[in-house]
Amino acid sequence: MVDLDLVRVKFIESITEGTSDHVATVTAGTTAVGKSHVDLQTYILAYEEISKIFAVLGSVFKFVSTDVERKLSILRSKQQQQPQHYSTLSSMIRYETETNLTASDNNNGCRTLLRLHRALEFVAEFINALIEKKDSSVSGPVWNAYSETLAKHHTWIIRNTVSMAMYTLPTRQNILLQVGREEDPGSLTPLVKTMREVYEIVQSAYTESALLDLK
Repeated sequence: MVDLDLVRVKFIESITEGTSDHVATVTAGTTAVGKSHVDLQTYILAYEEISKIFAVLGSVFKFVSTDVERKLSILRSKQQQQPQHYSTLSSMIRYETETNLTASDNNNGCRTLLRLHRALEFVAEFINALIEKKDSSVSGPVWNAYSETLAKHHTWIIRNTVSMAMYTLPTRQNILLQVGREEDPGSLTPLVKTMREVYEIVQSAYTESALLDLK
């Protein structure tokens, strides 16, 4: 089972820990963050847990799950080998742009995290659809979430494969059961809010550094 409470706590920590000029208030689903900052270690911990949701969705997103696992492994390795450069998002961007690693290393941290960043947007919108849509079938809401997020970065072949496999998705009730929220889907709202906040912080950092189009 995916521990969604842990996911939210770790994502909150990722944007509030390790900096004295950060102001954060966490109350009943509200997170207020100041200066942009992302601690990579806690971001990875949160992502390791939330990535389990792809298994809940079944085979249709197996390729995403595999790719996410590989990307997390790359980031963990870089953190262990060069912690001084991979402690925060800003330190990673600074190091890799100054050393031109964003152009010379296909497995650079910025490119790797960008792929995770894109998948996080999909997960946030998918979970939001679970809250808002009451129908048993989730194929429509999941397809809409995919089309508005990850599909923009996938080839036609991948998009078509996902489209044809939508009928294999479990029901809304089954998904909620597997994430422990069958009785109260609305309790997922604070998690969606936090993931969107993390997404916007990372999005801003990549936009400011002109890294959103890394190939």
